[in-house]
Amino acid sequence: MRIAFLTCAELRPGRPDRGPEGREHDLQLAQLHQEAARRDIHIEEVIWDDPAVKWGNFAAALVGTTWDYPQKRDRFFKTLAHIDTCTTLLNPLTLMEWNLDKVYLADLAKKGVPSIPTIWVDVADTASVLPAFDALQTDEIVIKPRIGANAWRQARLKRGEALPAPRDLPPEACFIQPFLPGIARYGEISMLYYNGRLSHAVRKTPGTGDYRVQSGYGGQEANHQADASERAVAEAAIAALPQLPLYARIDLVRNAQDQPVIMEVELIEPYHYPEQGEGFAALLLDGLLVRTKRGGGA
Repeated sequence: MRIAFLTCAELRPGRPDRGPEGREHDLQLAQLHQEAARRDIHIEEVIWDDPAVKWGNFAAALVGTTWDYPQKRDRFFKTLAHIDTCTTLLNPLTLMEWNLDKVYLADLAKKGVPSIPTIWVDVADTASVLPAFDALQTDEIVIKPRIGANAWRQARLKRGEALPAPRDLPPEACFIQPFLPGIARYGEISMLYYNGRLSHAVRKTPGTGDYRVQSGYGGQEANHQADASERAVAEAAIAALPQLPLYARIDLVRNAQDQPVIMEVELIEPYHYPEQGEGFAALLLDGLLVRTKRGGGA
């Protein structure tokens, strides 16, 4: 069985601009190759926007390290829609489309999933940002793009500070949340689920002087044993999704009351943290095989 693993050109070996993302790509794929070999599965790395790819030659297409898509999102989802007509696409296209816009967080909050108070605005300007301090009853906020990844064009602002330059703000519709000091102290928790089953959890802490936990900003990861309250929130989020995903990364933070709340649900191209979860590939491929046989649905 041939499975296409979708990646991006920037992660090809030998590229001088690979950065830490290249190492993460290699670690993730190495475990998948090792597990696939036990099951007579051949995983092929495929550049997602290569027009020469014959998608119908694969039994399934797994969205992997397509980490350049936020800057090409229209082309990316047009390509995914084409792939979906040729083979089993995982996660399912409709679920990834739902997950693209962070307004899905409002859907989860309406369904009772513990969430961060959020204000949704059309543009990050003075008229929309300054009232947020009073509305959220906070002296520090974070402004985030509704469509974006890896803390791209995200801004942290204290009451009384001038709004950052437009190049440092979300370029389109965005949302505003109170800054949670616990992120610097406790970090974020990422929990990896496959077919609704928890595989492993990772605690991500920011680098010195920063609040962003991504490796590109100096963040670090470590094994984490999720407690009952964290599992309850993550499982509430899984249950509230439009359909059960093959894979999901649930990101949690602690609020001012030290309770876990949803930061993000990643259903498109999450990093699976293979160093902390050596069994992730078995769970992922188990689910992939079942869904490929029945046409990709949950």
